[in-house]
Amino acid sequence: MRLAASGLVKVFPPPFLSGGEPALALAGAGLAISGGVVGIGGANGSGKTTLFKVLAGALIPDGGSVTADGDAAAPERLRELTALCPSTPRAFYYRLTAAENLRFFAALAGIPPAEAAARAAALADKLKLPEADLRRRFDALSEGNMQKVSLIRAFSRRPQLLLLDEPFNGLDGLACRGLLELMETAGRTSAVLLTSHNRELLTAAAPRALRMEKGRVLQGEAA
Repeated sequence: MRLAASGLVKVFPPPFLSGGEPALALAGAGLAISGGVVGIGGANGSGKTTLFKVLAGALIPDGGSVTADGDAAAPERLRELTALCPSTPRAFYYRLTAAENLRFFAALAGIPPAEAAARAAALADKLKLPEADLRRRFDALSEGNMQKVSLIRAFSRRPQLLLLDEPFNGLDGLACRGLLELMETAGRTSAVLLTSHNRELLTAAAPRALRMEKGRVLQGEAA
Protein backbone atom coordinates (compact mmCIF):
# COMPACT_ATOMS: atom_id res chain seq x y z
CA MET A 1 0.00 0.00 0.00
CA ARG A 2 1.30 3.41 -0.96
CA LEU A 3 -0.10 6.27 1.05
CA ALA A 4 0.49 9.81 -0.18
CA ALA A 5 -0.47 13.19 1.22
CA SER A 6 -0.31 16.39 -0.81
CA GLY A 7 -0.81 20.03 0.13
CA LEU A 8 -2.28 19.34 3.56
CA VAL A 9 -3.53 22.42 5.38
CA LYS A 10 -4.92 22.52 8.90
CA VAL A 11 -5.90 25.68 10.74
CA PHE A 12 -7.00 25.67 14.37
CA PRO A 13 -9.25 28.56 15.39
CA PRO A 14 -8.35 30.56 18.48
CA PRO A 15 -10.13 29.75 21.76
CA PHE A 16 -13.62 31.24 21.90
CA LEU A 17 -13.60 34.91 22.93
CA SER A 18 -9.81 34.84 23.35
CA GLY A 19 -9.14 37.50 20.75
CA GLY A 20 -6.23 35.39 19.49
CA GLU A 21 -5.24 34.50 15.97
CA PRO A 22 -5.89 31.17 14.21
CA ALA A 23 -2.97 28.72 14.36
CA LEU A 24 -1.68 27.30 11.08
CA ALA A 25 -0.57 23.76 12.00
CA LEU A 26 -0.11 22.37 8.48
CA ALA A 27 0.88 24.65 5.61
CA GLY A 28 0.90 22.44 2.53
CA ALA A 29 2.48 19.33 4.07
CA GLY A 30 3.08 16.37 1.79
CA LEU A 31 4.83 13.02 1.80
CA ALA A 32 4.54 9.53 0.35
CA ILE A 33 5.34 6.25 2.04
CA SER A 34 4.93 2.68 0.86
CA GLY A 35 6.93 0.57 3.30
CA GLY A 36 9.79 0.44 5.74
CA VAL A 37 10.48 2.69 8.70
CA VAL A 38 10.65 6.44 8.14
CA GLY A 39 11.34 9.02 10.84
CA ILE A 40 10.18 12.61 11.03
CA GLY A 41 12.08 15.12 13.14
CA GLY A 42 11.23 18.70 13.96
CA ALA A 43 10.74 21.15 16.78
CA ASN A 44 7.67 21.30 18.99
CA GLY A 45 4.87 22.97 17.07
CA SER A 46 6.24 22.07 13.65
CA GLY A 47 3.11 20.07 12.80
CA LYS A 48 4.18 16.45 13.34
CA THR A 49 1.33 15.44 15.64
CA THR A 50 -1.27 17.20 13.49
CA LEU A 51 0.08 15.44 10.39
CA PHE A 52 -0.17 12.06 12.12
CA LYS A 53 -3.75 12.72 13.23
CA VAL A 54 -4.73 13.64 9.66
CA LEU A 55 -3.06 10.51 8.26
CA ALA A 56 -4.83 8.43 10.92
CA GLY A 57 -8.22 9.85 9.97
CA ALA A 58 -8.62 11.49 13.38
CA LEU A 59 -8.54 15.04 11.99
CA ILE A 60 -10.06 16.37 8.79
CA PRO A 61 -7.70 18.74 6.94
CA ASP A 62 -8.87 22.13 5.73
CA GLY A 63 -7.08 21.60 2.42
CA GLY A 64 -5.07 19.05 0.48
CA SER A 65 -5.62 15.36 -0.07
CA VAL A 66 -4.60 11.89 1.10
CA THR A 67 -4.60 8.89 -1.23
CA ALA A 68 -4.09 5.16 -0.73
CA ASP A 69 -2.78 3.32 -3.78
CA GLY A 70 -3.82 6.29 -5.87
CA ASP A 71 -7.42 6.42 -4.64
CA ALA A 72 -8.77 9.22 -2.46
CA ALA A 73 -8.78 8.07 1.16
CA ALA A 74 -11.54 9.49 3.33
CA PRO A 75 -11.03 9.54 7.13
CA GLU A 76 -13.04 6.33 7.46
CA ARG A 77 -10.71 4.57 5.05
CA LEU A 78 -7.63 5.93 6.82
CA ARG A 79 -8.91 4.59 10.14
CA GLU A 80 -9.09 1.14 8.54
CA LEU A 81 -5.57 1.31 7.13
CA THR A 82 -3.69 2.93 9.99
CA ALA A 83 -3.05 2.64 13.71
CA LEU A 84 -1.90 5.62 15.76
CA CYS A 85 0.07 5.50 19.00
CA PRO A 86 -0.12 9.08 20.35
CA SER A 87 2.67 10.79 22.24
CA THR A 88 0.79 10.30 25.52
CA PRO A 89 -1.51 7.33 26.29
CA ARG A 90 -5.06 8.39 25.54
CA ALA A 91 -8.53 6.99 24.95
CA PHE A 92 -8.25 4.17 27.47
CA TYR A 93 -10.79 3.13 30.11
CA TYR A 94 -8.99 3.85 33.34
CA ARG A 95 -11.15 1.61 35.54
CA LEU A 96 -10.50 -1.43 33.35
CA THR A 97 -7.33 -3.46 33.49
CA ALA A 98 -4.72 -3.14 30.78
CA ALA A 99 -5.71 -6.57 29.43
CA GLU A 100 -9.41 -5.65 29.39
CA ASN A 101 -8.64 -2.46 27.49
CA LEU A 102 -6.59 -4.39 24.94
CA ARG A 103 -9.34 -6.99 24.45
CA PHE A 104 -11.91 -4.24 23.94
CA PHE A 105 -9.91 -2.35 21.32
CA ALA A 106 -8.94 -5.59 19.59
CA ALA A 107 -12.62 -6.50 19.32
CA LEU A 108 -13.33 -3.12 17.71
CA ALA A 109 -10.65 -3.97 15.14
CA GLY A 110 -12.23 -7.38 14.48
CA ILE A 111 -9.49 -9.43 16.14
CA PRO A 112 -10.80 -12.64 17.81
CA PRO A 113 -10.29 -12.75 21.61
CA ALA A 114 -7.81 -15.64 21.63
CA GLU A 115 -5.72 -14.09 18.89
CA ALA A 116 -5.86 -10.71 20.60
CA ALA A 117 -4.63 -12.22 23.86
CA ALA A 118 -1.77 -14.02 22.10
CA ARG A 119 -0.69 -10.87 20.28
CA ALA A 120 -0.84 -8.82 23.49
CA ALA A 121 1.20 -11.37 25.42
CA ALA A 122 3.91 -11.54 22.75
CA LEU A 123 4.13 -7.75 22.48
CA ALA A 124 4.17 -7.32 26.27
CA ASP A 125 7.09 -9.72 26.48
CA LYS A 126 8.97 -7.79 23.80
CA LEU A 127 8.36 -4.47 25.58
CA LYS A 128 9.16 -5.92 29.01
CA LEU A 129 5.69 -5.28 30.40
CA PRO A 130 5.15 -7.76 33.29
CA GLU A 131 2.12 -10.03 33.08
CA ALA A 132 1.05 -8.71 36.48
CA ASP A 133 0.74 -5.22 35.02
CA LEU A 134 -1.57 -6.48 32.30
CA ARG A 135 -3.92 -7.43 35.15
CA ARG A 136 -3.69 -4.02 36.83
CA ARG A 137 -6.22 -1.26 36.37
CA PHE A 138 -4.99 1.15 33.73
CA ASP A 139 -4.94 4.07 36.17
CA ALA A 140 -2.65 2.11 38.50
CA LEU A 141 0.10 1.76 35.88
CA SER A 142 3.21 3.89 35.71
CA GLU A 143 3.49 6.36 32.84
CA GLY A 144 6.01 4.11 31.11
CA ASN A 145 3.78 1.06 31.37
CA MET A 146 0.80 3.05 30.11
CA GLN A 147 2.93 3.86 27.07
CA LYS A 148 3.70 0.17 26.60
CA VAL A 149 -0.02 -0.67 26.62
CA SER A 150 -0.62 2.08 24.07
CA LEU A 151 2.10 0.61 21.85
CA ILE A 152 0.64 -2.89 22.23
CA ARG A 153 -2.76 -1.60 21.14
CA ALA A 154 -1.26 -0.05 17.99
CA PHE A 155 1.01 -2.94 17.02
CA SER A 156 -1.76 -5.50 17.67
CA ARG A 157 -3.75 -4.01 14.81
CA ARG A 158 -1.00 -4.97 12.32
CA PRO A 159 -2.04 -2.04 10.13
CA GLN A 160 -0.72 -1.16 6.72
CA LEU A 161 0.54 2.15 8.15
CA LEU A 162 1.70 2.38 11.76
CA LEU A 163 1.98 5.92 13.12
CA LEU A 164 4.12 6.27 16.26
CA ASP A 165 4.25 9.76 17.78
CA GLU A 166 7.14 9.95 20.29
CA PRO A 167 6.87 6.20 21.00
CA PHE A 168 9.95 6.11 23.26
CA ASN A 169 8.35 8.39 25.87
CA GLY A 170 8.70 6.89 29.33
CA LEU A 171 10.40 3.69 28.17
CA ASP A 172 13.48 2.20 29.79
CA GLY A 173 16.46 0.94 27.83
CA LEU A 174 15.27 -2.66 27.47
CA ALA A 175 11.84 -1.56 26.31
CA CYS A 176 13.40 0.84 23.79
CA ARG A 177 15.47 -2.02 22.41
CA GLY A 178 12.37 -4.18 22.11
CA LEU A 179 10.48 -1.38 20.40
CA LEU A 180 13.26 -0.91 17.87
CA GLU A 181 13.05 -4.62 17.03
CA LEU A 182 9.26 -4.44 16.70
CA MET A 183 9.50 -1.49 14.32
CA GLU A 184 12.11 -3.25 12.20
CA THR A 185 9.89 -6.32 11.94
CA ALA A 186 6.76 -4.29 11.16
CA GLY A 187 8.63 -2.36 8.48
CA ARG A 188 9.21 -5.53 6.48
CA THR A 189 5.50 -5.87 5.66
CA SER A 190 4.02 -2.45 6.45
CA ALA A 191 4.95 1.21 6.57
CA VAL A 192 6.02 2.70 9.89
CA LEU A 193 6.17 6.45 10.41
CA LEU A 194 7.53 7.79 13.69
CA THR A 195 8.56 10.99 15.38
CA SER A 196 11.10 11.41 18.17
CA HIS A 197 13.03 14.23 19.76
CA ASN A 198 15.73 11.69 20.61
CA ARG A 199 18.01 11.84 17.57
CA GLU A 200 19.94 8.74 18.57
CA LEU A 201 16.81 6.60 18.81
CA LEU A 202 15.31 8.14 15.68
CA THR A 203 18.47 7.30 13.74
CA ALA A 204 18.51 3.77 15.16
CA ALA A 205 14.87 3.21 14.24
CA ALA A 206 14.64 4.78 10.80
CA PRO A 207 17.05 4.30 7.89
CA ARG A 208 15.48 7.38 6.32
CA ALA A 209 14.35 10.55 8.05
CA LEU A 210 12.44 13.66 7.02
CA ARG A 211 11.98 16.90 8.90
CA MET A 212 9.01 19.14 9.52
CA GLU A 213 9.24 22.89 9.81
CA LYS A 214 6.37 25.37 10.04
CA GLY A 215 3.80 22.85 8.91
CA ARG A 216 5.69 21.51 5.92
CA VAL A 217 7.70 18.34 5.32
CA LEU A 218 11.25 19.07 4.18
CA GLN A 219 13.95 16.95 2.52
CA GLY A 220 11.71 15.48 -0.18
CA GLU A 221 9.60 12.36 -0.01
CA ALA A 222 10.02 9.03 1.70
CA ALA A 223 9.09 6.34 -0.78
